[in-house]
Amino acid sequence: MEIQVNKLRELMTLMKPVVPRKSTLKVTGYIRVGDGKAVATDLETMVITDLPEAAEPMLLPYASLADTLKYIPGNTLKIEAQNRKLSLAWDGGTAIYPTEDVEDFPVLPELEIRAEGLIDGDTLIPAMQAALPYTATDTQRPVLSGVTLVLGSPVEVAAGDGFTMSHQVLGLTFPLEEKAIVPARSVLILGHVFDKTPRTPSSTADSLISVITAKRQLRIALVGENKFRVDFGQAASVVINLIQGNPPEWLQLIPKGEPILRSHLFAPQLEAAVKRVRDIARDGSGIVRMAFADGKLTVSAVGEEQEIRATLDVISTQGEPGRTAINYTYLLRYLAGKQGIITLSKYDNTGPLVFEYQKSPRVLIMPMSVQWGDEKPATAEENPEEEPGASLEEEPAQAEQKTGEATPEPEEKTAAGATATKSAGKKRRKKATN
Repeated sequence: MEIQVNKLRELMTLMKPVVPRKSTLKVTGYIRVGDGKAVATDLETMVITDLPEAAEPMLLPYASLADTLKYIPGNTLKIEAQNRKLSLAWDGGTAIYPTEDVEDFPVLPELEIRAEGLIDGDTLIPAMQAALPYTATDTQRPVLSGVTLVLGSPVEVAAGDGFTMSHQVLGLTFPLEEKAIVPARSVLILGHVFDKTPRTPSSTADSLISVITAKRQLRIALVGENKFRVDFGQAASVVINLIQGNPPEWLQLIPKGEPILRSHLFAPQLEAAVKRVRDIARDGSGIVRMAFADGKLTVSAVGEEQEIRATLDVISTQGEPGRTAINYTYLLRYLAGKQGIITLSKYDNTGPLVFEYQKSPRVLIMPMSVQWGDEKPATAEENPEEEPGASLEEEPAQAEQKTGEATPEPEEKTAAGATATKSAGKKRRKKATN
């Protein structure tokens, strides 16, 4: 195989995220080329791209070749494979690397396409990426560790880890109604391939401006029993093994009706206030308190023998006075990068807080249960037996009744005579703040 050095570098860049650094199957550390294609896989996601120069099947060792390409001058590289040896030759140098039997590389079987359609990639891919921060990082509930595509009309994108949730309705349609859970790593790979592959100009485009501003159409398909394929024009295809199982009924978890508290705030101001109090919040189970009154918001945190407050103006608030408490790590994660006005809505005293920002996904965050300074502490008679409360990952029937209601765990004392209690997600939140 003879190939331009720059083209091989581009191929290596495209395949980088899908080649695992460590794997129990050694052959996945290679890129298979041959039959006019190049293929790489981590056994969960496979990237396939056209490579007309590759006629003879062979395996390219990714790590070794990527390092060597940094120092190869010239325009053309000749690659040959024989007796499990890969030889490279270029103007002024040669190299030899061990390789594996090309027959050992995983092959994608021929599978039936159950449904397929064209979809706006400029809308779908960013929406899936925006949901990534809200996926679960543990493996206890696999259905929460990926991004859910609710296919049909309209297409929805959702993700949640049990205590936070992202949901967005897209103005897109797909010919089959079905839920598909895409692994978080596969979403990252989709975003990478989307960025690295060129737009295919429309045959009807009459100017360069039309080409640049046109929506990028992708072909997506449900293949076999558990695979999802995305075609990036003629440049590349990504085939994903979907996570098996039934995700939560995301739409049912969103509070309905009129909120009892709704406030419009500048995101950078709220982010700055939370950052001012977060060091003490770490000593107070990660809790940040938010009190709305007289057109202002007071953000505070209480730790062991210390307390801090920051006050900021709000644009408008309905339902004053009102207050809530939230885990500061979840709140800062939501606020990161937002420069405009956000809307915070509270629908009841125990359900999730709802955050909205421009065209970004709607985000739900479970509140922290706290004892405020002007409230009488609960007695044992008033609360004789406390059980772990519900969370956003409940089964749909439970969620409709409780909508994420969380019953507090045993209280713990803080400074200034106030009492803070832990939500159902306390252990998880504490781990996140360490």
